[in-house]
Parts: sequence; C-alpha cells; structure tokens
Amino acid sequence: MVPTGTTDPLLHEDIYTDLLTFTFCGPTSYNQNQPLFIDAEDPSRSFTAAQFRQLVRTLIAGFKAQNVQPGDCVLLHLGNSILYPALFFGIIGAGGVYMGSNPRSQPQELDHIVGLAEPKLILTTKEALPTVLEVAAGRGLSSDQVCLVDERAVDHCAQLFLWYELGFPAPAPGQFFSRTGADAHAFNLAHLLCHGERDWRMLTDKATVQSTPAAMFSTSGTGGLPKAGVLSHHALVSHHRSIQYDTPFPVSRLMSLPMFHLFGALWTHLFPVRYGHPLFVLPRFEISQFFATVQRFQISETYLVPAIVHAINRSPLPVSEYLASLRYVGVAGAPIDGPSMQEFGNLLHPFAFAHQLWGMTEVGVIFQNRYGQHGDPGSIGSVLSGYEVRLVDHDGNIVHEDNCAGELYVRGAGLLLEYKGRTDAKDQQGWFRTGDVVYKQQGQYFIVGRTKELIKVRGWQVAPAELEAVLLQHPGVCDAAVTGVDLKDGAGEVPRAFVVRTREPVVSRLTVEEVYRFSRERLASYKALDGGVVFVEEIPRTASGKIQRFKLSQMNSYREMVASLLSRFEGDEAAPTLAPNPEISSVGIIMPEGRVTG
Repeated sequence: MVPTGTTDPLLHEDIYTDLLTFTFCGPTSYNQNQPLFIDAEDPSRSFTAAQFRQLVRTLIAGFKAQNVQPGDCVLLHLGNSILYPALFFGIIGAGGVYMGSNPRSQPQELDHIVGLAEPKLILTTKEALPTVLEVAAGRGLSSDQVCLVDERAVDHCAQLFLWYELGFPAPAPGQFFSRTGADAHAFNLAHLLCHGERDWRMLTDKATVQSTPAAMFSTSGTGGLPKAGVLSHHALVSHHRSIQYDTPFPVSRLMSLPMFHLFGALWTHLFPVRYGHPLFVLPRFEISQFFATVQRFQISETYLVPAIVHAINRSPLPVSEYLASLRYVGVAGAPIDGPSMQEFGNLLHPFAFAHQLWGMTEVGVIFQNRYGQHGDPGSIGSVLSGYEVRLVDHDGNIVHEDNCAGELYVRGAGLLLEYKGRTDAKDQQGWFRTGDVVYKQQGQYFIVGRTKELIKVRGWQVAPAELEAVLLQHPGVCDAAVTGVDLKDGAGEVPRAFVVRTREPVVSRLTVEEVYRFSRERLASYKALDGGVVFVEEIPRTASGKIQRFKLSQMNSYREMVASLLSRFEGDEAAPTLAPNPEISSVGIIMPEGRVTG
C-alpha cells in the first residue's frame, strides 16, 4: 500500500540531526519490500526500500575505502538514474560533500565546476569519460580518482543484493568487473561495492549539524560563471521540512528534471525513503515519453519548469487524457505568466492543482501554493514555515504595503553556509539578497524580475519576463527571451527580443514587423521592442530552464561586431538593422547561438 502523504509529527519541532538519520529514520511505516526507486523506461530495474538502504551502506564503505575523508567533495558528473540518490546519500554518509554537475557540460564548463568543487573523486558516464579525464588531468587529478558508472552499474547492484541474499561475503572487484580497453583508465562503480557495509556518520550536536557541509550545488550562472553554494545537513533537512505537507491522495512522483539541480533534488532523495513515496525516474524530459509515463504508472505528482509547461500547452496530443492521474504539479526554475499557468491547469483533472513555487539554490523553496490552495495562477505562493522575508526598495527602505515592489531578502535555517571560497553570501544579520524584485498582494507574492535584468527605459523599469510572456502568446513564437541594449546616443536602454519561430506548418513564417506590432499592441509604449527582434534557432537556457542572459549579451556583441564589419566593407546601408525602426528587417547573420534571419 502506498502512503498518502502522512503528516510528519516532527514538522514543527526543532530537529538537529544528520541528513541520513533524518531520512532513514522517518515517521512513516511502509512496506520495505515495495519498489521505491523505479526506472520509468524499464520498471524491472528498481530498488526497494530495504535494497536501497543496503546499497547506501555499501557505498559508504566503498567511499571510505577510497579514502574519502570528512569534508572531501565527491562530484557526480551523471544524468538521472535510480542509482543517483544512493550515490548522493553514500557520499554524505561517508562524511563527504556531494556535488553534481551536468554530464552534457562543455569542457570549459566542467573545468570551472571541478575548480569549484576540488573533488576527491569524480563519478561519470562512459560518454563523458574522455572529457572528465582530460579536465581532471588539467586540475591535477589522476585517473584513479575517476570512477566509471556505466550501463552495467544497476546490474552490479542487483548482483550485490543477490550475493548477500545467498549469504556470501562481500564480493571481490574482479567478480564484477575487470579493466579493459578505454575503461582501463578509470575504476568502475563495482569497485565501490566490494567493501562490505558501514554505518553513516551520525551528527547530533546542534552546532555541528548546522555547520557541517553535506552538499554543494552550483548556482544557475545566468549572469556569469556559476558559484558553489555550500549547504549544511541542517539546511537540507530544513528544505525538506518546509516543503513537506499532507495530501489526500496516494503519492507517486515522476522525476524528469535534472537531479544535479537543487529543484530536482528536493523531491528526489528524501521523500521516497522517509515516507515510502515511489519515485519513477526518466533520464530527461521528452514530451511524448513524459505523457506515456504519467499515464502508464498513474503518476500523481510531478515538477516542471516553465519551458516544459509552454511546450505542453502547445502540444497537439490529447494532454488531458495522458495527464488525468496528476493531482499536483509544481512549476519553478524561471518566471512564468499567469495565463500560461491557467491554460496548463485547464488541461489537468478537475481535482488537480498546478501551482508555481519559488526558491533558489542558495535558500531552498520559500514560496509555494500547495495542493488545495486556490492561489492566483500568476503568484509564486505564500511564505513557507521556517523563513523570514522582507522587500527592500531602491533607497534601502523596507516595503510593507501591498502592490509595492522591492528586492526580496530572505533569512532562515535553509540558507547556505557560504559560497565556497567567498564570504559575501549573507549579510551580518543572516539575510540573503536574492536579486529578485517581488511584490505582495493579500498574502500572495508575485515576481517582477531580476534587479540586474530590469531594463531602464527613459526612467521606467521594464521586466523582461513580462515581455517574454506576451511574445509567447503569439502562435508563431516557440520561445522568446528579452534583454536590454544601450542606445548609441547614451540615452538609456531599450528592449530587444530574441525569438524562436514555431515550426508548425499551419503558422505563417513570422517577420520582425509582426513580432514588433504584436507586442506593441499589448504593452505600454515604453515597453516597445525598439531594440529590435532577432530570430534565433534556440534560446540559451540552463538545465533548470533559466535564460542565460549573459549569452544573449554575447550574441548582441557578436552581432554588433559583424554589423560593423559589414558596414566597413559595404557601406552603412548594408549593416543589419533591427531597430529602432521596426519597418527595417534584419539581414541573415551566423551567430554562435543560432542564426539571425529576416
């Protein structure tokens, strides 16, 4: 029997314990032999609660055998799998510090992450192994510090469970695997499974629990290079306690968001073990596979990013039929407008709720509309327990009135300890400056935009998210991003739109003029796209769906450079002009992130 989201009796008590004790010694009694972590592509591959606990204890012994000491970082350069949560707990249980990275990272991106993490070990896939070995060598790591997690890894775990069921002692590495060919340059996961079992490192002292790092998560890096946010055992426990609540339906979750990102991790690791909620795992989001999985396994709860919501809203498939079992969908990772959320909610079962929530790598989830709450679809929800928030205006004054925007500051037990190698994460009173501009209305909070992303047009502040929401209403627009560009006369900024055209054959091919007029008819004059419209093949986004605006700025710089070269060789009239005159179309230019077309 699947538990129905039992209320945690310790939810409102102070808890000071290590993450694994909190997770594995939960309040809910459930069948320890039911599948708990299930491969949604092949449900015959799964871990029961009993197997998962044994696997974590085995991995703890394995990491200790690899000389992982308290405070040492272990980097998981892996995609989603049912093995990922066990590795997460194994690292932390051994006293190490977990960090994850995107296995699709480019070499320079991985090099930056390895430089931040300074890992004792790196676990990676066969596909990423050559890049990892190259980056590791450049950072002074040997091949013996790189562990291969190949397609046989889950099978090794199944062999391990059978081995112990038959009463045999821990197997030797050679009984699972021997190094051959390209794999000889790294040891295999099987080598971590050959050292018996060990208990996790228990922490009970309040100060120790609050100050001991358990994990590092890289920030989104939307405005530049990512930073490493260091989270303590107490912070991760606090994250869970703030988002856990009772539900009237049996909970089964589907995870298609990346587990290396905090948004995905929040619902991946603790909930299945602590409450017996089955977790079905997809390696990534693919819309038809996602629909089929929800329908096949009657999934009741999942979490998405706005880009996925927009894709579902546009899908020609019978969405309501596929998603009929869902009862709650949480949406976060980037701003999304109320009409799009409302449209998505209308596709779900009448008893289902689709709501936004808001959080950051550095702080966890702070705002949420939960199941059963009828909040404004454009709202990020109300403040969750365990946090304080305040809004601060341009002059440093605290904003108390409704409908008055200010920058969001937060404080609470879930905040990061620090950015690794830096001392500027929080002020002396423990407040974290989020950089998001927010306003409150009758207890609900609404995102305006990022302080650094707001475009200042003739004294007015323009939020890119608002313009993007309008552009996405056009049937010919598949994706859009807006950034500010400086006027040549130094009079300020104007908005420029980067647009991905839909490939639907029924939609006529968009022009610059159509996009400009569409937004102009729906927005105030100072929000006009007087910086131009640029058609691109793809909007650069992070794994969590956030727009990487610094890459848009690079695209702007590249475009201006090409325009300057063209004008130098062919005269000013040949330069590609996008604005302020919307009647002038752009000239095709090849750019790093896509093709600009007229």
